[in-house]
Amino acid sequence: MAHNFSVVLGARLRKARESFGLTLQEVAGKLGFNNYQALSSIEDGSRQVKAHELAALSKIYFKDISYFIQEEQQEVQAELVLWRNAGQDNKVRMEKEGELVKYCRQYFELEKKLGLPYQSLLRRYVDNTNDFSYFKAEELAVEVSRDMQLGARPALCLEKILEQKYNVKILYLHFDKSGSGACAVGGFGAAVLINSRETPWRRNYDLAHELFHLITWGMFPDQNADATCDAPEIIEEWANTFASVLLLPGDQVKVEVEKRLVNKKVEDIELIKIAREFAVSIDALIWRLVNLRYIRSEDAEEWLNKPEIRALDKLERVTDKNRAPYISEKYVGLAFDAYQKGMISKGKLAEYLNISRPALEKELKSYGYDIEEVYNGTLALA
Repeated sequence: MAHNFSVVLGARLRKARESFGLTLQEVAGKLGFNNYQALSSIEDGSRQVKAHELAALSKIYFKDISYFIQEEQQEVQAELVLWRNAGQDNKVRMEKEGELVKYCRQYFELEKKLGLPYQSLLRRYVDNTNDFSYFKAEELAVEVSRDMQLGARPALCLEKILEQKYNVKILYLHFDKSGSGACAVGGFGAAVLINSRETPWRRNYDLAHELFHLITWGMFPDQNADATCDAPEIIEEWANTFASVLLLPGDQVKVEVEKRLVNKKVEDIELIKIAREFAVSIDALIWRLVNLRYIRSEDAEEWLNKPEIRALDKLERVTDKNRAPYISEKYVGLAFDAYQKGMISKGKLAEYLNISRPALEKELKSYGYDIEEVYNGTLALA
């Protein structure tokens, strides 16, 4: 029986390794093995895997240990991940996908434990894509902004509204190479992956871009043909148009420009201030002004290529840069709530937050939680 289980377990470990495109040598190196034969023996079932080795392999493959040791593996809804300018080699890309999916599954587990809704509440806005166009992408952005009540400065609240109101799971990961992000749909609901290396205004744009893909999911041919795919170029351009209009509402932008006009001109510094006010890049604002017919495209390109503009923009935004959170406040709150209610152990809480147990107390305090406190007070409502 033990030998048979070792064979089954080994096969599962091999399948997980191959799904990431990793070689025996690469995984053996991550485990600290002197050679790959030991790992090969584990995968063919001739050598039993030790507990600490299995724990390490689970982290490498972004799986819970239970995934490998349960008697029967249940079929789960496949996760489809749509990348935007991945900028990664395939192994790195698969690793980021694995981390995203693991986070979403843990998020999903916490929601189920606490009896909370987990499916994305985003609705599909597009029924017929045969005649989709840039103009329809603009119309869609206006409709979504109105429905979501994003207000006059959408970038300032989009992330919170997506997560708190529409149950979209958002994760920030460090991409070693250039890459904007991705979105995913699976049994856990909907999710967005953002490059934490980007500036705050760039992350806002990326989030709006990925929102387009989520609300049109599966509507465009070949958009999600397999679990690792890139959107066709024209769809990416529509998504960019959507993001620009969503984050820079035409009527609000016009108000800010008009009140700064002097002899049909706006000072450079004032344009940069408008971009900051809407929490978008200066490029996004200028091309939106082209779209609103304030500037000719050739003039916009020339203006943006001026070194002094870039220097001024950088100087103005020196205080804007902030570190992107790895996980959201909502997710941390759910994990802490589950711990407080005795649903998970302290060790499991640390696992959910992806930190060591010794670092748990400090990490929780950074989010305003004290692990020694009991939060069970109540307030009677009228």
